[in-house]
Amino acid sequence: MGHKMICPECQKQGLTSKVFIGTSTATSVYSPPFYDEEGRRHKHDPSTTIAEYYCSKGHNWSESISGKCWCGWSKE
Repeated sequence: MGHKMICPECQKQGLTSKVFIGTSTATSVYSPPFYDEEGRRHKHDPSTTIAEYYCSKGHNWSESISGKCWCGWSKE
């Protein structure tokens, strides 16, 4: 099973709903993945994606997703 998405407003109200994906926009900053001195792959992508969602009860919201890497690097 993949990532779960639940409407935050429905969750507050104890309701259930279907969630639909709206538009997404991203900053385009290219940062190629690289391998460190020990051969481990890193992806330090400074881009940010804004994803919009809406639910079957009429609520709308957006989420900002910033680049992260397993090594702890984060755009934030």
